[in-house]
Parts: sequence; C-alpha cells; structure tokens
Amino acid sequence: MSKSSTTEVRQAPASSKGWFVWMTGLWIVFFVLMQQGRLDDLAASIRDLPIIAEIVVWIVFFPQVLATAVWTGGWSEGLRVTLVVLFALFWTVVSIPRPKSSGRR
Repeated sequence: MSKSSTTEVRQAPASSKGWFVWMTGLWIVFFVLMQQGRLDDLAASIRDLPIIAEIVVWIVFFPQVLATAVWTGGWSEGLRVTLVVLFALFWTVVSIPRPKSSGRR
C-alpha cells in the first residue's frame, strides 16, 4: 500500500483527557455551589487563607476562583452571569483533548 492510501489515527494523550475531566468536574462543582448559594462562603474562605496559600489556590484553580470573584463582586447580575458562562465555555473548549501533532509536515 502506498503512504497516501493509509490513514494514521492520532489519539489525544491520556493526560489531556484527564485535564478535560478535571476542568469539567471543577465547573460542575462550581455551578453546584453557585446553585446552593455557597460561593460567598467559598470566596471568604479563599480570602482568609494565608497569602501564600491564597496565591497557590489562585494558580491551581484560576478559572474557577476568577469566576467566584466575579460572581461575588458587585456588578449587575446579567454581567456576572455572562462573564461566568464565558469563563466556563472558554476553559472547557480550551481543555478539550486534541490529538498530539506529529511534528512532521
């Protein structure tokens, strides 16, 4: 068979699938906490951490902590909902597993 008639199926690495599951799970937890009205408590808990721990939480859980900060902010509800939904969609789309490129063209 010639090279042009064979198709190479590239799979996404397992680590990217794990990342997608992790990010999706965190967004599910975020929206459950939002539904239960517990994001204010979570935001206060994060703010009350020692500064080094707070920085680590911001780095590790950046999109969700950013969404929590926006949700508990003083902006209008429409703006907060729009921003949180955009954050969730953006980070979920960015986290979708994609096949690794072969590096050859």
